[in-house]
Amino acid sequence: MKKAKEITNLNLYNFNADDSEEKQKIKKVKPKKKTAKKNSNVKNKEENGKFDLNNEIVIGLPKIENKVSEKNINRKTKNQYKTNKKTKTKNKKKKSKNNKKAKKVTTKTQVETKNRKIKRNLKIAKYSFLSIGTIAIIILTMTSPLFNIKEIIVQGNSKITRDEIISLSQINVEQNTYKTNMKKSKKNILENPYIKTVEIKRSLPSTVIIKVEERKTAFMIEYGNGYIYVNNQGYILEISAQKLEVPIIQGTETNVEEFVPGSRLTKNDLEKMSTVIKIMEVAINNEIGGLITRIDIENKNNYKILFETEQKVAYLGDETDLNTKILSIKSIIEKEKGVAGEIFVNSDLKDNNPVFRQNV
Repeated sequence: MKKAKEITNLNLYNFNADDSEEKQKIKKVKPKKKTAKKNSNVKNKEENGKFDLNNEIVIGLPKIENKVSEKNINRKTKNQYKTNKKTKTKNKKKKSKNNKKAKKVTTKTQVETKNRKIKRNLKIAKYSFLSIGTIAIIILTMTSPLFNIKEIIVQGNSKITRDEIISLSQINVEQNTYKTNMKKSKKNILENPYIKTVEIKRSLPSTVIIKVEERKTAFMIEYGNGYIYVNNQGYILEISAQKLEVPIIQGTETNVEEFVPGSRLTKNDLEKMSTVIKIMEVAINNEIGGLITRIDIENKNNYKILFETEQKVAYLGDETDLNTKILSIKSIIEKEKGVAGEIFVNSDLKDNNPVFRQNV
């Protein structure tokens, strides 16, 4: 009983180092087994003169604060778990709502696209049916006897006869106008060398108009006992025994084998022909074109013009200064009327006058 009283009378918070007797009594009461950590803590507290009730075990006083802190920690974790669970459930609900909305949107869009496709297919079917119907009606009307050819009109022809042009076209009366191949007919007509251009038109319901432009004979080339008709572009139009009232071209380079109707003269002859056309234009303008009977183009630096009715030959030189040269020839023809001779205007007329030499 004395020991217990002594223990209860101890001042635990102000434990002085001088109370050695009381220390010894407390040591006897404490258990023998102690950890090294507790001794070190007691020593440290003894040096400071105070005990730390949180870190020290005191007989008769239970340690409560750690349990309270553990309970608080458990409560916090529980609360955090509950809040996390609530947020997860909320997020799941939001996701499910969003997914439902997205599904609704996708279903709406799918339905709209299906409806659009159905409408588009209906429109396509409608218009295709209408187009097929109209095409069928057009075909039936086009193949009906209403569009059979009753009349063929030919325009612009003078050398080639109407019947010849129609036979070339291979267009027949009572033939359906839409069954005739106009391109083929045009090609057939152009095979004639005299035809320069062709235009074929339908005048519905039953008339066809063929309009042509012909080439005209401008010159002739002697060919054995006959003549080759040539236009001003060098196209060979016809080989005939009949002599026309057009100038004869002499001195051509084109071979005899190449004189085929529809073909053209050689390149050199065509270049010379361009000069011949200029000579004829100037001569016609000066009113002596009808007197020219032959033109020799063998030498392009000295063209030779024959006036057979006037019994004269003019040496023209090259194509330069044609107006002055033709005027000089005209004046000599008028002055030396009925006198056979040669006219020389092939020199420079600025320095030299034209010369007339009478035939002896």
